[in-house]
Amino acid sequence: MKLIYGCILILSFSMINWLAEAQSNYEPIHSPSGHDYIIKGELELKLTNSIDFKNGTKEEGIYTIKSPVFLAFNLNDLKFFKALPNEFVGYVEDQYIPSSGWFVTGSLMDIGSNYGETENWMWVDEHVKWWEDGTLTEIKARGEIDSEIKVVFSIPDYPEKYKAGLDKLQFRIAMKISGSDTQRNVTVEYDSRKQQKSHPAVMDEASLKELEKADPSAVTGIKEGLKLMQESSGSHPSGLYVNVGCGLFYGADLTVAEMANNLVEVDALNKEKLAFEHQFEQKYFKDLPRINVMKLVNFLLKPSGNYETPIVGSISSDSEYGSEKTTYNGTLKFFGNQVKKDN
Repeated sequence: MKLIYGCILILSFSMINWLAEAQSNYEPIHSPSGHDYIIKGELELKLTNSIDFKNGTKEEGIYTIKSPVFLAFNLNDLKFFKALPNEFVGYVEDQYIPSSGWFVTGSLMDIGSNYGETENWMWVDEHVKWWEDGTLTEIKARGEIDSEIKVVFSIPDYPEKYKAGLDKLQFRIAMKISGSDTQRNVTVEYDSRKQQKSHPAVMDEASLKELEKADPSAVTGIKEGLKLMQESSGSHPSGLYVNVGCGLFYGADLTVAEMANNLVEVDALNKEKLAFEHQFEQKYFKDLPRINVMKLVNFLLKPSGNYETPIVGSISSDSEYGSEKTTYNGTLKFFGNQVKKDN
């Protein structure tokens, strides 16, 4: 009996040590399956966006959008985040990577176009202009578009800031919003491409009226055909065009800044270079929208009712390579009764 009891004690002690080691070696983002969830929400936003490549090519857009969004998160990660915030140092900062042209993803949560239903129609009301090779194209349109929305939630300077208290942490919100050619219920108020068409008219108005007297049904068919010809012109047939990102000139601007500070030839892991790139990135994106971390985390841990937060901010850059300005003003919502496991 003593031997058995001793074996049980040894086994229990070993199990405790194993659990303690597993806990200390816990890897965020690699939790057991069955803890991944998706929650449905809605993004309402007014965006103003302008890009100037300083070579004659530029574009300007004013967009009002309303779109379903789907946020993916790992329930186990959120629990560990509250209990052991120090374990997440190096996982949630999500700095901008010039080589990929986007923010690192895979932290506590993110919104992606591949998390939702097959059809995620985004309602858009827009006024877009772009100049290329001396030609101005202008579109005023509204309707629905098959959207692609990517949102990254990062916590800049997390290693220092989490020590001041989790309630003071803020997510920095970075977005990419675009749309495909799949569109519906589109109304085009103005499209300069149609005004510039050089195609001769198939039939003038007077001839149509004469034909209408003789055969009204034939004129109906001709009018439908003319309408289809108009809508088929241009690269975006029904008139909607959405393409808003941030940090387009970041890579070139960072290279110029590092050249000015003699850091271009320095090893990529050099501490001075890493510190410089970190400060540059924080300054470049300092005005992006921010939201409270724990309000969203606590809601996701125990969804009840709806979560809602303002999305307000901007990005602005200007260099010899080009200038970029985007402002965001809107609301992000999540619905507590629309959570499901990610199979």
